[in-house]
Amino acid sequence: MAMNGSSALRRHKRFHFSAVPRLLTLLVFTVLFVFPLIWLCYNSFKTNTQLYDNPWALPVQWSFDNYVYAWSVANVSIYFFNSVKVCGCAIVISLFLSAMASFAITRLSWKLAPAVLALFVISMMIPVNATLIPQFLMFSKMGLVNKHISLIILYSIGALPISIFILSGFMRSFPHDIEESAVIDGASMIKLFFFITLPISQAAIATVAIYTFVTMWNDLTTAIVFLSDYIKMTLPYGLKAFQGQYSTNYVATFAAVAIATVPTVFIFTLFNKQIIAGITAGSVKE
Repeated sequence: MAMNGSSALRRHKRFHFSAVPRLLTLLVFTVLFVFPLIWLCYNSFKTNTQLYDNPWALPVQWSFDNYVYAWSVANVSIYFFNSVKVCGCAIVISLFLSAMASFAITRLSWKLAPAVLALFVISMMIPVNATLIPQFLMFSKMGLVNKHISLIILYSIGALPISIFILSGFMRSFPHDIEESAVIDGASMIKLFFFITLPISQAAIATVAIYTFVTMWNDLTTAIVFLSDYIKMTLPYGLKAFQGQYSTNYVATFAAVAIATVPTVFIFTLFNKQIIAGITAGSVKE
């Protein structure tokens, strides 16, 4: 008995020490990725003089003046709410369309369902930049250039392939018995979609929403092509213009970048478990 206990203790110790290199490696990579953001944040509370004196030291006096200046004087607030408007509308539209398409592909019986899903998956391989010129020409003829509606349409359509790919993988995993029971009870196809499929797919829908939000929030190329007025710029485009206009005011630039970065980092940190659960939910069958 004592021998079994000592051998178990040795196995536990061997496992513990074998995990040390892995933990150290993870710690090093965590520091490498997190420290630039921390450095950016605490330098955004400095003055330019303090930054020049010692860029690695903590601020002598913490001040929100840079954030107030970037938010109000440099119009970052306008860019911020433009991004909220565009991303919010695009996410709602793309989630609704992708959920309906995934429901039709995975839960309904029709011969072209695999081909349609394959078409969406193949479209994920098309570079976004390859379609910008024809899209700009088409939107220019329709009078949609330099309007937020152009970005909302492009973001909504651009998010469909990956959204359908994730949602269809999840919807395919749960059994048909649930729907068959609902149909026997008299549920229509609309009730089946809104009251059964959508509630069950909440984890996957949350994953798609977060992923598409981060992608749309950080997009710069599409905004540069389709927007020109300062008052309509989204946050990444506005930051680019801000850096050119206030190129020597580094601490104000740090504050503006922090305003743009913190929301995505906060969302990923807060919902990382939901993201992982949504991605892996349909990968393994019970």
